[in-house]
Parts: sequence; structure tokens; C-alpha cells
Amino acid sequence: MEIIIGRNPQNGQLSLTSGNKTGGYGPANSVPRSVSRRHCRIEALPDGNYTVENLKMENDTFVNGSPIFKKTVTPSDVVELGGEHYKLDWYAIKEFINKVVPPPPKTADIRQLKYIWMRYEQDTNAIQSNLAKKNAIRSVAGAFGTLGMLCWFILPESLGALRFVFMGLGFILTITMVVVALNDSKNAPKKKKALQQRLRDTYTCPCCNKFFTVDYDLLTRQYDNCPYCKAKFIK
Repeated sequence: MEIIIGRNPQNGQLSLTSGNKTGGYGPANSVPRSVSRRHCRIEALPDGNYTVENLKMENDTFVNGSPIFKKTVTPSDVVELGGEHYKLDWYAIKEFINKVVPPPPKTADIRQLKYIWMRYEQDTNAIQSNLAKKNAIRSVAGAFGTLGMLCWFILPESLGALRFVFMGLGFILTITMVVVALNDSKNAPKKKKALQQRLRDTYTCPCCNKFFTVDYDLLTRQYDNCPYCKAKFIK
């Protein structure tokens, strides 16, 4: 990026021009007349340094007190213009560059969200699978418990001891399954809620921390940018 540095003849401010963009800095008449309208050119380099080049042989440009025609400088160097050694303000240069050059678009690397969503699905499926297994066991145990209690009526009175044993076992199994069912009805929702909270805390945009409400596959298919902060996704 090249910037033409000079003095604005209308108000005596420092004039900075790049393409069709122009900026004025400093108080009126703060730049001496020895600084010409198009005094020097400054080129911003990718490494953060600058090249300063005189535009006319008769212009006076100094770097750290020494006259130059073209020189690579850093923001710590002192650049002065004209016979009165007008000191160039690096802050004004950087401010002008920031206004002229649009900031690079924000990016959001969401690749790690794939594994966060996969873990959420795995943990949710594990809870469902565990509930299904316990329901199956409860069904079998409930059947045995019912059968044990029916033995009181089926077995003859001569087998009174067995009748008590089977009925007792049936009663114990039924009570046990009721207790297990009550515990599951309390614990499973708590575990699901904890998983959902963990997902809300981690399944978010790296830039704006907003929670994504859709699964990872749908998110990457439907969106190229964050729907909240518009950061471009790195998938």
C-alpha cells in the first residue's frame, strides 16, 4: 500500500492520500511550507516496516537526522520533512491505513465442534441404551415377581413353605424394580440436563460464543458463516 505524504495547501494540515482516499491530520497550519503538496511516498511493507521515498529532488526528507532519497524504516525511526524538520507522526500513518484498508474478515475454526457434537450424541445414546437395558431387566424381573406371587394361589397348601418363598421373592423383586425405576426416573433427566448444559457451553462459535442449535452436519451444510457474528467458517 502506497501513501502520498504532503502539506494540504488549503489548511496547512498533513495530507495523506492513497488512491481516492485522503486524510488530514494535525491542527491547521501545523505543517511548514517547506513540506510540498506531494512531498514523499510511504509504502507499507508486509513485515510492518515502511519504505520512505522522496518524490522530488528538491524535497528535504530526513531519517534519524540524515537526509535520504529512499530508505526502509521502522516505526521507531524518526522521519522528518522539509527544512524545518517537521516530524512525521507514525500514529497518523497507522490510523490512515486502518481507515483505508478494510480489516480482514473474521474466521471461526469450527472443526473441533464435530467432536463435541459426536461426544454429545454418544453420551445421549449411552443414557438411552442404559435405560432400555434396565427396562428390559425390569420387565423380566417383574414377570418373575408376578409369577412368584401367583405361586401363592397356584401351589397347593401342602407346599406352604414354597408358597411363602415364591411370594416373598415376587414381592422383593417387585419392590426392587419399583425402587430402581424411581431412581432412573430421577437420575436420567439429571444426566440429560447436564449433557445439554455441557453442549451449550462448548458447542459455540469460537468468535462470538453463541450456541449453535443444529447438529454439526446440518451446520456445515447450511452455513458458510456464523449466523450471529458472520465470521467465515473453517470447516
